[in-house]
Amino acid sequence: MTAGSPKMRAVLYARYSSDMQKATSIDGQLLLCRKVAERNNLDVIDEFVDAAKSGLTEDARDGYQRLLNGVRNHDFDVVIVEHFDRLSRDPATIQRLKQVFEFNGVELMDQKGIYATATDISIASLYNTIYKPQLADKVRRGHDNAVANGKIPGSYAYGYRPRPGAPGERLIDKNEAKIVLRIFKEYASGRSTRNIAADLSHEGVPSPGATRHKDKAGRTTWNHQCITGGRHGRGIIGNELYIGEIHWNVRSTILNPETQKKQKRRNPEERHIIVKNPELRIIPQALWDTVQKVRSARAVHMFGPTGKPQRRSMIPRNNEHPLAGVLRCGVCNGPMRIAQSSRNGAPRAACANAHQRGTCEHTRSFDMDVLLEDVSVKIDVKLLSPKAIEEAMSAWQEERKKDRKKVSERTNLERRRRTLTAEIERLSYAIANSRRKPDELLKRIDECDMERENVDARLRLLGNGSENVSPFDHPKFGELYRSEVKKLLTALKINSKAIETRVAFRNLIDCILVHPVRKRMPYEYTPYLKSAALCGMKLFPENRRKGEKIDMLAYYDNGKSGKSVSS
Repeated sequence: MTAGSPKMRAVLYARYSSDMQKATSIDGQLLLCRKVAERNNLDVIDEFVDAAKSGLTEDARDGYQRLLNGVRNHDFDVVIVEHFDRLSRDPATIQRLKQVFEFNGVELMDQKGIYATATDISIASLYNTIYKPQLADKVRRGHDNAVANGKIPGSYAYGYRPRPGAPGERLIDKNEAKIVLRIFKEYASGRSTRNIAADLSHEGVPSPGATRHKDKAGRTTWNHQCITGGRHGRGIIGNELYIGEIHWNVRSTILNPETQKKQKRRNPEERHIIVKNPELRIIPQALWDTVQKVRSARAVHMFGPTGKPQRRSMIPRNNEHPLAGVLRCGVCNGPMRIAQSSRNGAPRAACANAHQRGTCEHTRSFDMDVLLEDVSVKIDVKLLSPKAIEEAMSAWQEERKKDRKKVSERTNLERRRRTLTAEIERLSYAIANSRRKPDELLKRIDECDMERENVDARLRLLGNGSENVSPFDHPKFGELYRSEVKKLLTALKINSKAIETRVAFRNLIDCILVHPVRKRMPYEYTPYLKSAALCGMKLFPENRRKGEKIDMLAYYDNGKSGKSVSS
């Protein structure tokens, strides 16, 4: 680089893969990458982070996806990582990623400060190819040895808690054990798992995840699937641990290379490991046998002699319907899911809280094809009238005026976040260069990291801060809006399940509240519009970024009123 030439723009990427690690791992990676950028005279303009995310997946990593968008948009020149495996541990993915970088003119650099070549990537891929199976074998061997000694690797089941200071050993939790015994007795008496889950929810009994997952702390909503266990039957009533038997290596988890989703498959019987530990028994053997007989009888009665469900091939997949992910319950405002199908194979949506948890009284299901057809008619009649457009635009402008008050708070929060990040980096550097790790410094890092998480949560609530109040020329924007909606209505009639049509529909409709009605009565619902559709946005965009969000603001009612009002 010649003297006086502008600095190349660089971004940093950091990731750690386990909840057992701390955010200081991220800060340490970023600190190292900044030193690499400083040595190479690079201007760091942004940072991308994925906390507690596996390197074997791509879609689940938000920071990784934003990094790829920046590469495709040529927002920077260099990507700096601690190691190439921070980007991906999959050999095929890291090779493809290097090709994407080269195509867009973006360089890749690791902690050595040297631009990565195709040879470097090939060596890293070869290492990952060798390393992953070896690591898996070592972990599997350690787990098998622990099970043989009566210990349980991994998380603990409902009804138990870890023995302090003894990894892998379990103690019976007396309070949860009473709930487990109650579930088995009620199921054996003939009650359904849905009714059992509904009673536990109404009584405020903490759910299994309430004490095991940070994001579910204090939750008292029970899902009947945690009792039955779905198609694998690994729910509470199917867990052999309650009769003092540890069943290990029964199933393996395999990653589908095409969908990047994990699937469970049952292992051959000879690979199963079964160890008895009578100290962990909660359920008497007679009650266990009774429950299994009731369960088998119900399965045969519902699914036939095999006792296994036979899925109808004509039922569309959830993401193939324009209304998938759009419908919400008009009683509890919870999401609606495809719960069953009509006689003609059309999907029927029902409130997830009512169908799975029994916490909502809205139990009716709705034919999604009929609902989509009715929504299309109402859009044509009510959303294209001049009065509806004018009222919705006025509501949109009033909503945007409120955003101005958020600017000052956002500025202060962003300033505080930078201060906290600098403090964490300073403390991390002090610990890294000391012979021992002072407890006070580690405690201070945890305090700063916790405060930074709170600041990030508040920033997310404030939005991205990029919205501006725009003056509208009503005829101009109204005509653009009309033309796009008419184009969508035509596409819905031709092929409603086409990808472009589904994207356009969801660009127009934010959500649809479905209200309870009696059987054989017309559907009642309230669709909410996305406000950006009113200001001339194209519903069929050519290059819309993945995950881009559009604010919702206006709605119309399909029978109760003809007004379009602010939400």
